[in-house]
Amino acid sequence: MPELVFFRRGEEVLRVALGQERVVLGRGEKSDVVIPDPDVSRQHLALVYDGTRCLLEDLSGKGTLVAGKPMTQGELADGADIALGQWRAVFRQRGGGEDEAATGVGRRTDVQSRELSEDGWTPAQVRVKQGSNELIHEISGESFTIGKDPANELVVQDRFISSRHLKVTRREGVFHLVDLNSTNGTFLGNARIFELEVPLHTTLRVGETELILEPLSQGGPGAPFHGIIGGDPSVRQLVELIERVAPSTAAVTILGESGTGKELVAKALHDCSTRGDKPFIPINCAAISKELIESELFGHERGAFTGADTKRKGAFEEAHGGTLFLDEIGELPLDLQAKLLRALESGEVKRVGASRPMHLDVRVLAATNRDLLADVREGRFREDLYYRLCVIPLTLPPLRSRRGDIAVLAEHFVRTYSPRGQTVKLSSAAVDKLQQHAWPGNVRELRNVVHRALLLRKGPHIDATDITFDQEYSREPLPSSALSMELPVGMTLEQMLQRLERQIIETALSRYKNRGRVAKELGLARSTLFKRLKDWGITQPDEEPE
Repeated sequence: MPELVFFRRGEEVLRVALGQERVVLGRGEKSDVVIPDPDVSRQHLALVYDGTRCLLEDLSGKGTLVAGKPMTQGELADGADIALGQWRAVFRQRGGGEDEAATGVGRRTDVQSRELSEDGWTPAQVRVKQGSNELIHEISGESFTIGKDPANELVVQDRFISSRHLKVTRREGVFHLVDLNSTNGTFLGNARIFELEVPLHTTLRVGETELILEPLSQGGPGAPFHGIIGGDPSVRQLVELIERVAPSTAAVTILGESGTGKELVAKALHDCSTRGDKPFIPINCAAISKELIESELFGHERGAFTGADTKRKGAFEEAHGGTLFLDEIGELPLDLQAKLLRALESGEVKRVGASRPMHLDVRVLAATNRDLLADVREGRFREDLYYRLCVIPLTLPPLRSRRGDIAVLAEHFVRTYSPRGQTVKLSSAAVDKLQQHAWPGNVRELRNVVHRALLLRKGPHIDATDITFDQEYSREPLPSSALSMELPVGMTLEQMLQRLERQIIETALSRYKNRGRVAKELGLARSTLFKRLKDWGITQPDEEPE
């Protein structure tokens, strides 16, 4: 018997046997197969199997993507891949047999998984999201209740949640939800629910809290996602955004400090997209001279300029069908920004020296550690290009704001760079020292520190003495001699604080030789620092560049 096999995030979750009756797939409750995804229409498509062929009819009015191409109606080939939001359905002419538990429509649904518990159930958990905070509740029994009362198995503190708000029961491969007459209700999307059966990967809203039913995380909080490591809520949120954004063709700009992993995120966006098997071409706009960057991006014809002895493809052509990653986009010269904007708007690229443009299919990702909006206001970056690139901005958190991930990342780098055949461990004192550092260089700096410690260690363990930081960025306290403070008789506390403030600023000025750098290092507004220096009669005629 033919069947549909459903996948979400690469994991098989559902099998539906297809008989002679018409089967409707959609988000609405009246559909035969309900798919809880906001990108799926209430009645998205219908399938009819006549005994020899399976015919598809699109009901969404937008066309259903089959094998990456929109289809309004037609015959499904064996193995055809149907895209349904974040879900995929694969049509199989011959099902796997009764032992694989494909089910008929209107009877029951079995959620399949690669790893099942002893009772045949996928190990599952509830992820509770409240703003940037998260907690994980592992589902162990047949049922549990959710509410503010401590007697609940899952206690959630939310001003809009009732004492006993919701009951969740596992039942034949689905979760049976019953709202316990709560005051403010339980919601699936925009619909208030009272009693409902839902599969895994369903997100519910109770009060200001999201409850996400998902498979139990086997990798723990530091399990990597396409090389992205961390269990901090900001990292989890970033991973969710990558999964949502990756399938689209919209331009994405990745914002964050140096060393936070912007290229790693760009690669993850490419790998999770439908272009994952096509080229990924990274270009660092700051590493190429202004004279050559146009040729690097768009290519050139033979004889277009001095030294152009042969025809050459540019990065756009190399990335045709795939992804072009423009790192340090803020360093792109203004005259080239206009040409890049035209390429993004029209999809046409013209080689240097060519007479005709060519049409290319390229998704563009950009990254920068600069404040592009400030550059727009100061005329260093085109406003129209900014809004064309920042359709979806992704901001990466600095390492200092996710200190819980420092130990996990450090252990990952120890495993990566340890000599083959040797097991090296971080001592607790070394981990404590890593936790206390400010990490201005973010994950890149942590990688270098761990790599250096592996070379400096004297045994199978990395101790605190093996951890060294660059002197300029370690933010160590100034020597006591530089901040020696006398306590003269008759001086008030305010007068002593003013004297100490002047000593600190003068010491910083002698170190950095630049007032803007001093203001940044001391966390002062420039106007405040300049006023202090003027009041004290201190001038800085010869400043070094920042």
